Amino acid sequence: MARKKVARVKDKWTTKKWFTLIAPEYFGMTEVGETPANSPEIVVGRTVETTLADLTGDTSNQNPYKKLVFKVHKVAGEKAYTKFHRFELMREYLNSLVRRRTSKIEDVVDIKTADGYMVRVKPVVFTVKRCKTSQRRAIRAISRQVILSKSSLNFVQFLQECILGKIPSEIYKGTKKIYPIRRVEVRRIELLSEPKTGVVAG
Repeated sequence: MARKKVARVKDKWTTKKWFTLIAPEYFGMTEVGETPANSPEIVVGRTVETTLADLTGDTSNQNPYKKLVFKVHKVAGEKAYTKFHRFELMREYLNSLVRRRTSKIEDVVDIKTADGYMVRVKPVVFTVKRCKTSQRRAIRAISRQVILSKSSLNFVQFLQECILGKIPSEIYKGTKKIYPIRRVEVRRIELLSEPKTGVVAG
């Protein structure tokens, strides 16, 4: 009986090269992972997720629940350099803030930074008790006003004030005059577009 020929399957992984993913300069250019690819061109556009705690080594506050998504924009040698793509609070942390008989007030605000970046910001305010519709409207208006007042900041400054808590703190101070506030967070930041000219942040 003739032996059946078995085709040799080439291991695809042996042809791949590993590229080290580097966080943007304003996040310390920390190594945030590795990705395999046959060529550098394939790596551009890939995303990587990490937490603020992993980036900074600081596990206090809400840092373990603050997730950052970076996107590769250039490759040099075996290093793939990333830029900011998205920030968000983890779902389990947001769910832990929800209470019965209280109000959760959300908004979506688009802002253009001083250096031409279009950013979508999603703040959320948690009240001590359930408030009236008119109070919700007033709280949302103050939250929006605080965010839009930051258009004089450049992209990196704006990110820092959102992520490190300065903007949520200012929203808290403004909205607590309307109704008792339990917590204010920026739950999500998305980069919508970059300036057509100039240096890309990161």
